[in-house]
Amino acid sequence: MKQTHEFLVPDYYEAFCCKMGACRSACCVGWPITFSLEDYFRLTGSECSTELRQRIDRGVRVNLRPTPEAYAQIAPRYDGECPMRLEDGRCAVHAELGEKALSSICRLYPRGIRTQNACYECSCANSCEAVLELLFSRDEPIRFERRTLSVDAPPAPQRLVHFETLGREQDIRLWLIAILQNRSLPLPQRLAGLGIALEELEKTLGQKDEAALAAMLDRPWQKTLPSFEVNKAHLAFGLEKAEALVRLLDERSQSLRDYGQDALGYFHAASDPFERYVVARLRFENRLPKWEIWFEHMLVNHLFFQQFPFQDRPESLWNEFVAISAIYTLLRLLSIGWMAHRKQETDFVDMAAAAFRLIDHTSFDRYASRALRDLGCTTPQTVFDLIVL
Repeated sequence: MKQTHEFLVPDYYEAFCCKMGACRSACCVGWPITFSLEDYFRLTGSECSTELRQRIDRGVRVNLRPTPEAYAQIAPRYDGECPMRLEDGRCAVHAELGEKALSSICRLYPRGIRTQNACYECSCANSCEAVLELLFSRDEPIRFERRTLSVDAPPAPQRLVHFETLGREQDIRLWLIAILQNRSLPLPQRLAGLGIALEELEKTLGQKDEAALAAMLDRPWQKTLPSFEVNKAHLAFGLEKAEALVRLLDERSQSLRDYGQDALGYFHAASDPFERYVVARLRFENRLPKWEIWFEHMLVNHLFFQQFPFQDRPESLWNEFVAISAIYTLLRLLSIGWMAHRKQETDFVDMAAAAFRLIDHTSFDRYASRALRDLGCTTPQTVFDLIVL
């Protein structure tokens, strides 16, 4: 049933449009798409053509341990394709029965609807190439605005972890995003500022100091930040840790593996990977001169989509910052290595979308943060050595 509420949304939200069959990397490929109990019986009870019935009977299976929220799932074909996908790229269920017959995942993706504590938000995931192309078509920072939307959203999951936000969770999140959008500073310095601000914020929230929090949020955040002078020692350290992180993630993500192996192979094909990295970085930044704006858009969109730093897990705000640093480092290293022999913007979009299939739809933040700590990134300086990449 559709519900109408006032939602906080990014300003691009209503401009998003699915590419349908024109998508290079369809969202249904390689993903375990589940059906709730209600979605499953609505689909299997629908009147449809013989061809579609055969697709449904062959391609939708009840889970071994079904739950009301994940009762069944689509069984991919031998080649990883969704059995519902037509030759022209469209979904057979959607084409014949309309969106109401789709599972809630297929019906909403890439939209993410958040309904917590009478606050309603909606945004789109970076894992969709159409979302990234929309973001990269603009130069101005993403803004957030309130709009009345009517949506057919699944029940909101019960939150397991409570954070002390003194009643200003949404204000805090937008304040942190504003730090990342301060274009008077290079992006690595903005990330460092985000980490320092999170340390201050954690202390203020821990003391339950409402006046101090109000003073913090009511003015732009300013602080003397590290100069981030690039030197070989810092970059060598960062490159070593970033490569170890990519290797770890390659083992966990089919969608990312080809990109990671290509990037790592490029660096290690030379006797001096560091020198090759420096050359490739310059080439990347010259070919994609708006890379810093694009990275800003991706990070900001991700932070809002995931409700950073108050994701539903028992992690400190500093550890959440380490996770964001891991995301930036991963994207930066993959971008530079993958684009070393490529020139098209679509190559960059496809790589970034694949990365966010892992980042946005798994527990990436949690295990990446822990992985960096295990690799020795345990102090602000060692984390800063990563993001200088």
